[in-house]
Amino acid sequence: MGAASWKDTFHEEELDEARDALPHASTEALHGFVLRQRACRLSLGLLADFYRVNPCRMAQVHLLAASAVTLGRFWGVSEPFARLGAAVMPVDETGLPRTPEWSAYASACTEGLPMEVRDEQWIEAHMVDVARGRELGHEAAFLEEARAHEREPLWRLLVQHVEMTLGARFFDQHALAGAVPGESAIAHGLALSVVRLTSAGWVLLRHYAWATLRALCLPRWHRAPGLVGERRAAWLLLSSFLTAWTAAGVYRRGVKALHRGQRTRPSDAWSLLASAMGPEVSRVDERVIRFYANPGAWNVRASVTFSSRTARVLAWVATRLSGQGLFEHGARTFPGRFRTFRRADGSMHFVRELYCDGALRSFDSDFVLRGNQLHEVFVEHGLDLALDVSVLDDGGIRLRGGTLRWHGLVLPPVGRGVEFRILPSRVDPTRVDIIGTFRWSSSSRAPLGCIHYEAQWAAPS
Repeated sequence: MGAASWKDTFHEEELDEARDALPHASTEALHGFVLRQRACRLSLGLLADFYRVNPCRMAQVHLLAASAVTLGRFWGVSEPFARLGAAVMPVDETGLPRTPEWSAYASACTEGLPMEVRDEQWIEAHMVDVARGRELGHEAAFLEEARAHEREPLWRLLVQHVEMTLGARFFDQHALAGAVPGESAIAHGLALSVVRLTSAGWVLLRHYAWATLRALCLPRWHRAPGLVGERRAAWLLLSSFLTAWTAAGVYRRGVKALHRGQRTRPSDAWSLLASAMGPEVSRVDERVIRFYANPGAWNVRASVTFSSRTARVLAWVATRLSGQGLFEHGARTFPGRFRTFRRADGSMHFVRELYCDGALRSFDSDFVLRGNQLHEVFVEHGLDLALDVSVLDDGGIRLRGGTLRWHGLVLPPVGRGVEFRILPSRVDPTRVDIIGTFRWSSSSRAPLGCIHYEAQWAAPS
């Protein structure tokens, strides 16, 4: 629509809709309603187009809320509410990412990164938007305006919508500060929103249901290029309602992430090797010491090979049953990342993630010291593997599996077939190579499988 259409032309059906929502409003207020509602319809179209190209699970939740707000005419009713909604839009009026965080999210989608990574990027970008909107005073301005209309039914619905969405977000600031994982903050907000909606939100749900039914059967919005029609808004609401359940995966991941501890900075460090090796640590290359001080400060890629089809089938079964590991095989190198978290007891929680053809493969464990013995603990599965640490001639170290316990019960010597060699690269002074092999036992000659990580030091900015 041209500037004249936006500012000077007001169609009778739009003004009738404004009068229904604001029965005693002035002509100027009615015109403001129409313009804000047009902006909302434009934003919904841009949002749907952006998420069609850049999908993730949280995008369906955002589309559900945005289409409900559009059908509810909420932007038209309140200018501060409209500003608050515009503040959490991922794109500008041209359809391009509005912030660097949304550009990073779009890049993650373009690169085909796993859905879990895209969800994380979405959460970070959205939280930054919400925090910025609150800092600018949009939420406070809306609540102040709402108090002046507290006896009006439509305004009570607006307040209820804000309480169901932004009002359930208690931990956003903690997540942005790194004290709480972003997935955990969103998981808490989703759970609280569902509880509030099912316990006290029936009037709001009825309002949305009636608006959707009316949009499908008796659409009234004036048609204009670039603006979402009433029927399309209703179909967007219904389709996103049917697919928003996939955000349950984000909830489960958020609950799990809550127990990982506090996310660390690249400058954080542990003295694992010095404590486990004592004076012998002086023989270890500085790069290897730096790596085990904080693996999360390193960029990583990896490849994996299996010695036989049987070994690969076993890896596939183990991955499906445990939720950890990988079975992708071949000469390809997969990108990935290392992440570290600090437990309440000070121990390191170490997450290794690889992006394998759009799927996320992970290994999730704690590194703890008990006396002078280094242990790798898989808390979720109740496994505790003692690690014997020795120095290699080139300044690398060997981690060899020792006693394996399951909930304290000593298992057969399967863990002794696990070995990792962490070696300083001979060709790159900022790289270490981590080569892991798995055998049935320490006496077996040929390994069942081998994984090769290339970790590149990423100096803290």
